[in-house]
Amino acid sequence: MNTNDRPVGWFRRFALAAGICLTVLANDGARADDSPTAGPEGIHGFSLRGPEAPTRSFGLGGSVCGSGGGTSGGPYEPPPGRFSLCPDLLATDTPERPGVRWGLPLEPPFRPAPAPGAPLHGVRNEFSPLGTKFLRGTIIITGTAFASGVVLAVMPKQFTKWDDNAVGRGSSNFRRAWTELPVWDGDVPFHNWIGHPYAGAFYYNMIRSQGGTVRQSFAFAVFQSVMWEYLVESVAEQPSVQDLITTPIMGAVLGELFNRWTVAILRKGRPNFGQKVLVFFLNPSYVINNGYRSPE
Repeated sequence: MNTNDRPVGWFRRFALAAGICLTVLANDGARADDSPTAGPEGIHGFSLRGPEAPTRSFGLGGSVCGSGGGTSGGPYEPPPGRFSLCPDLLATDTPERPGVRWGLPLEPPFRPAPAPGAPLHGVRNEFSPLGTKFLRGTIIITGTAFASGVVLAVMPKQFTKWDDNAVGRGSSNFRRAWTELPVWDGDVPFHNWIGHPYAGAFYYNMIRSQGGTVRQSFAFAVFQSVMWEYLVESVAEQPSVQDLITTPIMGAVLGELFNRWTVAILRKGRPNFGQKVLVFFLNPSYVINNGYRSPE
């Protein structure tokens, strides 16, 4: 071959290659989306689709990664047979402000995890006013309180420290409770630091298990603690300083712990027998109000 023909040969090869590439790109563009928001697929990659072949493309993802080739305002789904370098991202193009909007795909329905201290959903009286929750809790706890008083009355006096003649001096003890200040009692540690906090947790969760807030539940525990000291136990014992403090405060802390523990157990699925026993011991208020149904 003549050396003078070498530039002509290179030019012919370049023209032939350019013609083939333009043909492929033209065929690919002819099958692209005709919508005004669709972008040219060839810009993002090399198309392997011929006139008779199914869609096969490789690149940066086409409309998925920036060309905006989807329905305006919604996520774009890439056509079958296409490989994208960013398949886990969706792009949206809104008419108010054109451009790509990136976001991770979420499985519907998506609901963020509730805050630990948020009110429970899907429980009894969730949407009822506080008065309804308060009335139900008071009726249940009043019956429980009088039953507990009967049990304590027959227990050894060394344990309860109650008046030996509570029946005969009940009225005078009751008047003294409302006219004199509370005292620091000499009850056994189990009674003051375990029994009363557990009772406070029972009061607290009576409202919490009905969809009440932490503050509402604590206020109810305070009210029930005062009622126990001044209406039930006052016939046999002067109201106690430490009982009025430990029952609502330690009871609220213990009650919230029991509440979260109960919810964690029930949300795992149907509880077995051992789990039911544990839930009833931790949170009898929840079982009384809702059974073993899991909150939402």
